[in-house]
Amino acid sequence: MSRYLINMETDLDSLLETYISDIRPEVSGAPWVMLNMISSKNGLATLNGTSGALGGPADKALFRTLRGLADVILVAAETVRTENYSVPVISDRTSQIRASQNRSELPKIAVVTNSLNLNPESTLFSSRDYHPAILTSKTGLNVGAPSLFKNIEIFQIGESFVDLKEAIPALADTYGPVILVEGGPNLNQQLADLDLFDELCITISPRHSSDPQSKAVTTAESYQTGKISLDRELMVGDFAFQRFLRKRSC
Repeated sequence: MSRYLINMETDLDSLLETYISDIRPEVSGAPWVMLNMISSKNGLATLNGTSGALGGPADKALFRTLRGLADVILVAAETVRTENYSVPVISDRTSQIRASQNRSELPKIAVVTNSLNLNPESTLFSSRDYHPAILTSKTGLNVGAPSLFKNIEIFQIGESFVDLKEAIPALADTYGPVILVEGGPNLNQQLADLDLFDELCITISPRHSSDPQSKAVTTAESYQTGKISLDRELMVGDFAFQRFLRKRSC
């Protein structure tokens, strides 16, 4: 697709409606996998230890919107711990869309972990009404550990490590085809390396980060040359919102 630049200094509603109206087709019955992340001005994934500190009102609104468009939110355990994940909150607009399409009220959060090093008393895992999923390997669970979690659904895919090539279609078959990946950087890079994504959404923050432990954000440059193209770049204030699409051979 062609690249175009739109300046939307104050029109947040137009930004959100643009992402809502994007076509996300299933190709040959495959899921549609979106990688979503925010980057500091100098390409790092966190500021003061979290990605949330890089954002602003527009980024947070887009974050909720993309969540509302997804059937599954795939995230690594480290990100769940660092960002203190809880039951997903989506926008009113996408909530209405889900209801009109007879989809589940909320997307399913699926946490990738080989150790189950997660807090069963955290908000995400202690809600009576929300049942997150755990995605682990066949040897990844500690004996007795699953019994500590009251409201989870477990997928064991892969021998010693989670096999993402098998996990993505399994999640899509169970919960729906649109899978939103929220990181961290290692998980995003694995999906890029395995050619397992269709859409890459990057918010470029105007904030500079000097976090010594922060990892670099997966970008278009992280992917094979000629296999990904910039679909658009939108500006809201000092934040840039980029959407890339993976080029398919079919």
